[in-house]
Amino acid sequence: MTITSVARWNGGSREAVLALGKQIKPIHAKYGGEARIEHIHTGPHAAQWLISISYPDWETYGKATQALANDAEHTELRGQMMGISHMDDRTILVGHDV
Repeated sequence: MTITSVARWNGGSREAVLALGKQIKPIHAKYGGEARIEHIHTGPHAAQWLISISYPDWETYGKATQALANDAEHTELRGQMMGISHMDDRTILVGHDV
Protein backbone atom coordinates (compact mmCIF):
# COMPACT_ATOMS: atom_id res chain seq x y z
CA MET A 1 0.00 0.00 0.00
CA THR A 2 1.36 3.42 -0.94
CA ILE A 3 0.49 6.80 0.54
CA THR A 4 0.66 9.73 -1.86
CA SER A 5 0.15 13.38 -1.06
CA VAL A 6 -0.90 15.35 -4.15
CA ALA A 7 -0.97 19.14 -4.02
CA ARG A 8 -2.27 21.34 -6.83
CA TRP A 9 -0.44 24.64 -7.13
CA ASN A 10 -1.53 27.64 -9.19
CA GLY A 11 1.16 29.97 -10.50
CA GLY A 12 4.90 30.03 -10.91
CA SER A 13 6.99 29.88 -14.03
CA ARG A 14 8.19 26.53 -15.34
CA GLU A 15 11.79 27.44 -14.57
CA ALA A 16 11.09 28.56 -11.00
CA VAL A 17 8.87 25.60 -10.07
CA LEU A 18 11.24 23.01 -11.53
CA ALA A 19 14.27 24.65 -9.89
CA LEU A 20 12.57 24.40 -6.49
CA GLY A 21 11.47 20.85 -7.26
CA LYS A 22 15.05 19.80 -7.92
CA GLN A 23 16.00 21.11 -4.49
CA ILE A 24 13.00 19.60 -2.70
CA LYS A 25 13.24 16.12 -4.24
CA PRO A 26 16.36 14.95 -2.32
CA ILE A 27 14.92 16.23 0.95
CA HIS A 28 11.85 14.02 0.54
CA ALA A 29 14.04 11.11 -0.58
CA LYS A 30 16.01 11.44 2.66
CA TYR A 31 12.77 10.68 4.54
CA GLY A 32 11.63 7.85 2.28
CA GLY A 33 9.48 9.79 -0.19
CA GLU A 34 9.54 9.98 -3.96
CA ALA A 35 8.70 13.44 -5.35
CA ARG A 36 7.24 14.23 -8.78
CA ILE A 37 6.17 17.46 -10.43
CA GLU A 38 3.67 17.45 -13.26
CA HIS A 39 2.22 20.31 -15.30
CA ILE A 40 -1.49 20.09 -16.09
CA HIS A 41 -2.08 20.60 -19.80
CA THR A 42 -5.85 20.13 -20.21
CA GLY A 43 -9.10 20.68 -18.36
CA PRO A 44 -10.21 23.25 -15.80
CA HIS A 45 -6.83 23.24 -14.04
CA ALA A 46 -4.67 23.64 -17.16
CA ALA A 47 -1.35 25.43 -16.53
CA GLN A 48 -1.36 24.49 -12.85
CA TRP A 49 1.11 22.15 -11.17
CA LEU A 50 0.69 18.82 -9.40
CA ILE A 51 3.35 18.04 -6.85
CA SER A 52 3.10 14.51 -5.51
CA ILE A 53 5.11 12.79 -2.84
CA SER A 54 4.70 9.01 -2.52
CA TYR A 55 5.64 6.90 0.48
CA PRO A 56 5.67 3.11 0.71
CA ASP A 57 3.37 2.96 3.78
CA TRP A 58 1.64 4.93 6.55
CA GLU A 59 4.56 4.55 8.95
CA THR A 60 7.04 6.13 6.53
CA TYR A 61 4.53 8.87 5.68
CA GLY A 62 4.01 9.68 9.36
CA LYS A 63 7.72 9.75 10.19
CA ALA A 64 8.44 11.88 7.11
CA THR A 65 5.68 14.34 8.01
CA GLN A 66 7.17 14.83 11.46
CA ALA A 67 10.72 15.12 10.14
CA LEU A 68 9.75 17.61 7.42
CA ALA A 69 8.02 19.84 9.98
CA ASN A 70 11.41 20.24 11.67
CA ASP A 71 13.56 20.45 8.53
CA ALA A 72 14.71 24.06 8.13
CA GLU A 73 15.77 23.63 4.49
CA HIS A 74 12.38 22.17 3.56
CA THR A 75 10.59 24.97 5.39
CA GLU A 76 12.64 27.57 3.53
CA LEU A 77 12.00 25.99 0.12
CA ARG A 78 8.29 25.60 0.82
CA GLY A 79 8.20 29.30 1.69
CA GLN A 80 9.87 30.11 -1.61
CA MET A 81 7.26 28.03 -3.43
CA MET A 82 4.49 29.88 -1.62
CA GLY A 83 6.10 33.12 -2.77
CA ILE A 84 5.68 32.25 -6.46
CA SER A 85 2.53 30.11 -6.35
CA HIS A 86 -0.33 29.14 -4.08
CA MET A 87 -1.70 25.73 -3.18
CA ASP A 88 -5.30 25.32 -4.32
CA ASP A 89 -5.86 21.92 -2.76
CA ARG A 90 -4.19 18.81 -1.41
CA THR A 91 -5.35 15.21 -1.44
CA ILE A 92 -3.98 12.14 0.31
CA LEU A 93 -4.28 8.97 -1.80
CA VAL A 94 -4.00 5.41 -0.49
CA GLY A 95 -2.85 3.02 -3.19
CA HIS A 96 -3.77 -0.66 -3.11
CA ASP A 97 -2.10 -3.54 -4.93
CA VAL A 98 -4.52 -5.43 -7.16
